[in-house]
Amino acid sequence: MAKLHVKDFLTNFVKPLVAGGELHVGAPIPLPELDRWDRELNDASVETVDVDEARVAVLSTLVCRPPAFLLEADELALAAGLHNALFLVHPRADQWSVSDRQRRKIIDTSLAMVSQPLTRNRTRVMARHALLHKLMFLTRRDITVSWWTGRARFQGQRPPSRLTAWKGMRRVREDVTVVDFDELLAVPDTAPVIATLLRRTPLTQLLDAHPGAPPLHWEDAVFLLRDAELARAIAYRLVPDAAPHHQVTGPARLAAAYEQMLERAPDEGDVRAVGAFLVHLNALFCLAELNLREPGAKSPLISTVLAAEAAGQRPRGLATLFALPGALAIVDPRLAMPPGIAELPALAQRWKVHRSQTSELLGEAVIEALAARLRRHFRSGVMRDPSEVVQLPIAAVPDAPG
Repeated sequence: MAKLHVKDFLTNFVKPLVAGGELHVGAPIPLPELDRWDRELNDASVETVDVDEARVAVLSTLVCRPPAFLLEADELALAAGLHNALFLVHPRADQWSVSDRQRRKIIDTSLAMVSQPLTRNRTRVMARHALLHKLMFLTRRDITVSWWTGRARFQGQRPPSRLTAWKGMRRVREDVTVVDFDELLAVPDTAPVIATLLRRTPLTQLLDAHPGAPPLHWEDAVFLLRDAELARAIAYRLVPDAAPHHQVTGPARLAAAYEQMLERAPDEGDVRAVGAFLVHLNALFCLAELNLREPGAKSPLISTVLAAEAAGQRPRGLATLFALPGALAIVDPRLAMPPGIAELPALAQRWKVHRSQTSELLGEAVIEALAARLRRHFRSGVMRDPSEVVQLPIAAVPDAPG
């Protein structure tokens, strides 16, 4: 059997992974074959350009000027590791006589492929996100076809036309079941591979996440908040124009990751940066309510998501998300409100309403407990203004001659 060229992998798997479409999953890819594909990339310029143009299209809605990049060996390895993970949940995997030992070897190979070095290079971060931005939206369509004499199930495949012909006479019925991230990539065999893969693309974790995805490690992603353009794009993606519960899903997930961050020993600057970002998301909630008829009316969003009767159904991190501005007001007031709000009276009023309503629904004890956790990481206390700290050196006075 002839070995596949990297062109086939780019056309049948990588490009639809980026641009959308059907991903063709074949036999697992061994490390020697991945090395061969790396050498073949120079002979696949047409296919590589197709993939890169699709990635530029993805980034065009994220940044004003997507950077120029070229598919490299590390990205090829990330895609190959994902391919092997999808093989493990392929409906035909059992028919291909894959033993437990072989499955373990495939998992180890996949982990080796996706364990590429972490990067904070802006271009590389965006290139990886463009490659894997659909990772948590991958689905498989299973179709069950029933007719007057029997039924058949096709997992991830189209049924043959002979079974769907003469629908009225043969009483043909097609039932479609969509298998999503939970059943494809959050199962025991694939979960370690996907967790490792997602750490290599922190921008994807900030922009999109499935409830079944592994939690975010803020230490891997906080550097993105220091890029103004990317931080703005992340914030706007996280607060969609949707129903209240959908508006807070993404921000609550990041607040839950912030809670976990506070249990570790992060850099103080990182704690401050993430805290300031979550406070900014609170400001976006206020901004969305500027069109209320009564400027001083209670927030419909907070009344819905923090209602006492819905306390047991709150997503993890939601209380921290809304309590954070009040807690920071105790620890470091400069981080408790985004700059510029006080200059906009309508927005300042909504901010005041939100804070008062949050304190009423959550209770002062929740806010004070969060402040105590934050205080442990603010080792320098309230940071002084740089103008008070920086001083010009005093010139040395030469000794007078004796």
